[in-house]
Parts: sequence; structure tokens; C-alpha cells
Amino acid sequence: MPYRQTIAAAYDAGVEEEYNRLTETPLREAEYQLIIELLDEYIPNGSVVIYIGSGPGRYAEYLLERNCKVGLIDLSAKSLKAFSDRMEDSSYSDNIIFNRVSCATQLNWVNDCSADAILLMGPLYHLVNDKHRTLTLANCKRILKPDGLLFTVFLSPFPVINSGWDAIITYTHFQGFNVPQFRCMPCDAKKIMKNNGFETLRIRNIEGIASFMPAEALNEFAAQDKKTEFINKLRRTSESKDALGRTHQFVSVSKRA
Repeated sequence: MPYRQTIAAAYDAGVEEEYNRLTETPLREAEYQLIIELLDEYIPNGSVVIYIGSGPGRYAEYLLERNCKVGLIDLSAKSLKAFSDRMEDSSYSDNIIFNRVSCATQLNWVNDCSADAILLMGPLYHLVNDKHRTLTLANCKRILKPDGLLFTVFLSPFPVINSGWDAIITYTHFQGFNVPQFRCMPCDAKKIMKNNGFETLRIRNIEGIASFMPAEALNEFAAQDKKTEFINKLRRTSESKDALGRTHQFVSVSKRA
């Protein structure tokens, strides 16, 4: 099965799991919090945002609450339907530009210079082919307005350090499918962005120092006061120069050059 079909099938099978992922543990709540802080800092209320690789749309819901106009794109038809079902009776429907099944490499139907920002939270690590990542970033550059912003999540090779620090391909077993993953360090991510017409403004570790804490240790932060302390600590260390990339995931904020 071509890897894009594998990704679509896996996420079709895991819609509920993916939607609940960002609330199931203090670490995943921290991930959500550290990312929406960047969205708040860089994306004004009322902006036009295209969310490529939206899944069931948790970040889309957050942006709609801020009166942004949001277009959703994903390979998983079931994920997009789950989003549509949740929004059916909401007050946000007028601000949903589109909700469409498509690949990040095939976006000629999206208008040029139509978005203030793009969220690319999964495609650059799910697209393991260099050519496909290049096509995706070319689409993003074309769709963004001048000085538009791109938010991209990368997977780090740090959890599989025995393989070295170079960009690598790994596989994860999700919903019965072996899903391929492209992993790179922040220095590689900056090069990828620069080579495709983007200037990297910020890089932030998502889990950072908590990346390898056992589940039982994370459970200690379930109480709200402990959770707040935990997230504050991750935030304080999330952009430490010496620690960047020493995490499962990191997010970059880039500007169209």
C-alpha cells in the first residue's frame, strides 16, 4: 500500500484516539498548551488560517473560537467528518472556509496568497519522500500571503539516538498500520525551511525534559496545581538552545521569505 494510503487508513481507524490525544495525559495537555501559546502570539484574531493535516480538528476549533476563518485539509475522510459533525450545530460554521480530503502535495485548488497562516502539524513528518516535502512547502509558500506564517511540527531522532543524529525514517504501529515517519534535528528543519523559501523565527520543544518520563511519573501531575507547575517548567526550558531537539517533537514558526 502506498504510504499516503497507509496514513489515510490509519487515521481513519483512529479518529477518536487522535481527537482525545491532547487531553489524555498532562504531557499531551502540555503539548497543546505550548502550541496554542505560539498561535496566540503570532496569529491575530480574525486571521485566515489553512490547517493542512488537520485530523479531527482540535486546533481548528480553538482558532474558530478566536473568530479566525479556517480551512481544513486532511487525507482522512473520517477525521474531517468527525469535525463536521461536531460543528454542525455550532456558531462557527460561517467561518469554516472548506473541509476537504486532499494531500498536502496536491493543493492547486487553494487560492494563491489567501492565508495569513498555515498549520502543518503532521505532513512534513508523514511525507517521508524529499520531493513530497518540497511540493508541500511550495504549496504553503504559494498559499500564504507575503510575510505569512507557517507552523510546522517535526519529529526528532533523539528518541532513537542509537541511529545517530542524522535525518532518518522510522515506523510507528498505529491502529494496525506501520506508519512511516521522517525525523530530523532542528538544524535540519531550518535548512529545509530555508531551501524552500521560509525564514525560521522560533523553534520550541514540545515535550522537552518530560519526553522520557514513565507514565506513572506523569500521573503525579494530574492535579491542577501540579499540572500548572509541570507545564510552566516545560515552557521555561522549551526554547533552551542546548536542549532543542532533545524531545520527541518540536514545532517551528517560519515566515514566508
